[in-house]
Amino acid sequence: MEINEILKALDFSNIFWQVTTPLIFCLIDIVTGFIQALINKNVSSQKMRVGLLHKALLFILIIMGFIIEITFNLDYISKVICIYIIIMEGISILENFGKAGIKLKKLKEFFNIKEGKK
Repeated sequence: MEINEILKALDFSNIFWQVTTPLIFCLIDIVTGFIQALINKNVSSQKMRVGLLHKALLFILIIMGFIIEITFNLDYISKVICIYIIIMEGISILENFGKAGIKLKKLKEFFNIKEGKK
């Protein structure tokens, strides 16, 4: 399967969802990360600050993708960035579930996720 076919298959319904979906996944990652930190009695303002700054950088990356796409008349840069962020954040969310004690063995095997440290 060519990359163009893959990108067409993974097409977003519209630009709103292309931007909103990775941001929602980032928000869910923040919430699940905080909950698992509470469960493990490991809440750290420094970790939260760094995590939020990383999320801000991801938002900037999405904006940069759209700028590059429009500037060079490309059809896929922002889509690839958004899909990558969704996958990355989805894996992080699953890791947070594992650290919180919710074992999702089949999903972890599918995504090849290693057990997180408590």
